[in-house]
Amino acid sequence: MNVSAISNWLGRLKARQVPAGSWAEQRRNEALELIASARDGDTWITLSHHDNGFVREVAVRALCAEQTPQALQALIERLNDWVPQVRELAKAGIQPYLTSAHVMSLLCALESVVALAARRRVDHAATLEQVCAVLQGAQVRREVHLDFLTRQGKTARFLFARLLEVDTEPATLLRDALAHRELTVRLAAVAACQALPAAQAVPLLVHALPHAAAKVRVCVLRALLPLLDDPQPVLRQVLLDASPAIRSLARWQAPRYGVDAAAVLAARLAGEMPTAKRDWLGVLGLGAELQVELPLAWWRAALQSRYPSVRFAAVHQAGEAIAGYLFGLLGDPSDKVFAATIVQLGKLPWATVNVEASAWLDRHWHECPAPRRLAVLHLLSGWQQVAYLLQRLDAEPFLQAGWLQEISGWCDRQYRIIDPATSPTARAVLVARLQGLATTGLVRAEQVARVIA
Repeated sequence: MNVSAISNWLGRLKARQVPAGSWAEQRRNEALELIASARDGDTWITLSHHDNGFVREVAVRALCAEQTPQALQALIERLNDWVPQVRELAKAGIQPYLTSAHVMSLLCALESVVALAARRRVDHAATLEQVCAVLQGAQVRREVHLDFLTRQGKTARFLFARLLEVDTEPATLLRDALAHRELTVRLAAVAACQALPAAQAVPLLVHALPHAAAKVRVCVLRALLPLLDDPQPVLRQVLLDASPAIRSLARWQAPRYGVDAAAVLAARLAGEMPTAKRDWLGVLGLGAELQVELPLAWWRAALQSRYPSVRFAAVHQAGEAIAGYLFGLLGDPSDKVFAATIVQLGKLPWATVNVEASAWLDRHWHECPAPRRLAVLHLLSGWQQVAYLLQRLDAEPFLQAGWLQEISGWCDRQYRIIDPATSPTARAVLVARLQGLATTGLVRAEQVARVIA
């Protein structure tokens, strides 16, 4: 918008008759002051969002002459302005951009275009159709496709839908969409593949099956199985997939296509041990779901894996017969594996756990973080916990203050002790020891009283 045009507009605005001191005069004077100080495109873009309609109107007039992507974005936003005159000016201002020569400007303003589709102040269907017609032009297909590959969210979905509408040979588009960074685009691409003939859809879905996220791969597998002449090889493969969701669908579909999931697992266990994390997770996951116990050598190898997720999965398949191996995982650097180990050990009888847990605490108490040693201590039956602390107090009198603090903490944590593993005679001895500590003032009497009450 050149200087003379602004001057003419300012002149008309000044000549407008409004009552002196009125609200209209205040708004007009505000507009005159702001517009007179505007000098560049950035200022006009800022003023196009001003709450004063006079200001927005002249800003839109100025932006109509800018011919930049930033100006186009501001004009698209003004298409939904609450002032009809501003909307009409913006509508006229975007017309020069609706050609293939300005497709990059349209792509730069695509977020505003997508947002406009959700606006309901007036009907924007005609404008959106014009924009889509430009983006779908054959001469700009490559530019739009390349831009689509970099998009996320609503703009990615918008471009995918527009490109798919006019693509007569969509194989390349769908292959890219199935590998797109945007999850919802990948899901939409799977649905689009289902509309294709099987000969075209199967290669695309087979290529996407091992690469996409689990949520997408479930959809891919569900779409792929009915299209295959022989789905058994695919089912045997995905039954050992690392994803629980994929395995669940595969186990549900396996009987329909004559595949025995247990036989697939047995055949895998007859082969070599996995080396990759995904392979380990597949074997461990299917074994857990079928409640099949893995060979001891496999289970021990999984516990020694360098992948925390593999060790975590292996812990969940532990039984009482191999509890001794679980105590070796109490020093695992992964807090998740440690917590799972505690849960599994907590399921075992106290007769199995008490001795091993006490021996582990003897070796690791001082270097073990406090939350971990407390979790291991809680594996002991109730009275055996304080029995262990009293035994350490006797064995390390030079650390008396620390062990007395632990005993006090144990007393404070008790509410109702249920411990069938400790005989009444042994319990009476422990109570007498606690009362002796209270009598000498080493432990507060009220703490002991709440335990033996």
